[in-house]
Amino acid sequence: MTTMYGTKPDAEIPGDREDDDLDESLRNIEQAVRTAQRAFDEIGRCNRLLDHAQESGDEAIRELDELLRRREHPAVPALLDRLDALAAEVARSEADRVVVRRILFGEDEDDELADAVGACAVPRLTADDLPRVPTVHDVEDPGDSTLEDMWERDQALASRQHEVRRERTQIAADHLRAVTVRAADSFGTPGATAALLAEARRAYGLWASCVR
Repeated sequence: MTTMYGTKPDAEIPGDREDDDLDESLRNIEQAVRTAQRAFDEIGRCNRLLDHAQESGDEAIRELDELLRRREHPAVPALLDRLDALAAEVARSEADRVVVRRILFGEDEDDELADAVGACAVPRLTADDLPRVPTVHDVEDPGDSTLEDMWERDQALASRQHEVRRERTQIAADHLRAVTVRAADSFGTPGATAALLAEARRAYGLWASCVR
């Protein structure tokens, strides 16, 4: 049916369609803004957790220094357990950060993280790397020793053994502290942290065997 003006009553009005398109565009923009805000909030949460982890790591290092000084080897595993738990929490958070940054910026940090882990050369220390404790077989016997000579050699050997054992303990303690410090400083690269904390466990076992 056509009116006197030649327009159908149910015809679509161009202005209404433009208004609908504008409303939809505004809704899309509003949704994008909310999504971006949630993403930035998530990055902020990751940053706060990382800051907390680094502060806790610094505190753990101060505790470790005191334990090493007092040679309290039974208390060290609990400290390493705390660092392991903290590292696991940060690893989950940093995985979330990668996803968020991919959404926001189209960045993929997997390759960068792999490079960081690969570049993290974890130092190793084993019992074979420590100075060998001398034994009686290392003492030369001239063959015509008196009892006094033998006693002096025994005393010299005992003194040297004490020095070497102390040196072995210090080397192991220094290594334990070094890898633990590096682990606490590397929370932002979880793979590196895990590798360093694994070495810290081995270093603890070596140090404890020297202290006992």
